[in-house]
Amino acid sequence: MMPELTNVTITSREKTLDELPTYSGVYRFFSDASTLLYVGKSVDIRARVNSHFQEGRKAGRHQRIMSQVTRIETQPTAGEVGALLIENAAIKAETPLYNRRQRQVRKLWTVHLQRSNDNFLQPVAADFSPWGERAKDSYGLFHNRRHVDNTIRRHAKDQGLCLRMLGLDSGKGPCFQYQLKRCDGACAGVESAEEHNGRLLSVLDGDRIAAWPFAGPLFLVERNIKPLPQQPSEQFHLVNHWSWLGCFSNPTMGQAISKDSSQTVFDRDAYRMLISALRKGKLELLDATSLQPVDNPMLGRDVN
Repeated sequence: MMPELTNVTITSREKTLDELPTYSGVYRFFSDASTLLYVGKSVDIRARVNSHFQEGRKAGRHQRIMSQVTRIETQPTAGEVGALLIENAAIKAETPLYNRRQRQVRKLWTVHLQRSNDNFLQPVAADFSPWGERAKDSYGLFHNRRHVDNTIRRHAKDQGLCLRMLGLDSGKGPCFQYQLKRCDGACAGVESAEEHNGRLLSVLDGDRIAAWPFAGPLFLVERNIKPLPQQPSEQFHLVNHWSWLGCFSNPTMGQAISKDSSQTVFDRDAYRMLISALRKGKLELLDATSLQPVDNPMLGRDVN
């Protein structure tokens, strides 16, 4: 569910651009056949649309887009976070003709970690379902199992990790890579499980998809203390297990949706936007059921 649109129909180019709002939000370009050409976002819609027309004077992709535009729709947001999330969701749901990035991805694989009997962490390829809860950390998104295996082996080679301790090589005693001085010796007792695990986690952490750290769904509240005319002063973004479920002007409007877990679909782009917003700590967090404030465990953390 998204805020109601404010339509701006192009009658003459100069007049319409002057009338476009200067608030933050999302804009849509349509052709005369009502084909959705492009969805974009900005903290200043008028300035961004003007730049589109300026770029459209040069031959190329922008000129092809702008020559077809006959209608612009604008959608106000309370701030930049809402503009990012709504634009991302709109591109995936509405598939505009000229937006090539942020389209829905196909089935992917990820890495989960399991602990061996001798306490070594071992990476295991797992089906990354876009549905359901994010109850454990995942590491990376891959197109197939082979991609997972190749990546782990590359990390092992670069970091001196032991393939045997990683569960990728059979046998007992020092491994062949240790004899070639390509393994730092976890298999030979030179390196402890704690040291080996620490280096594995260090190399994987750059691609970590964090487990959902909250007890249930949240509202992320974005406020604007000086809203422009027709711009909302606050918006409530419903999020559960890193899935953005909608933007609401009042939290009670989203509470019914918060109880429907079937809508919880993971999206990598939304995840990155949400992680970034939580790290910056500019949004208030409310429990979606009780509407009570929730502490932010991500504040200031260097999480990807």
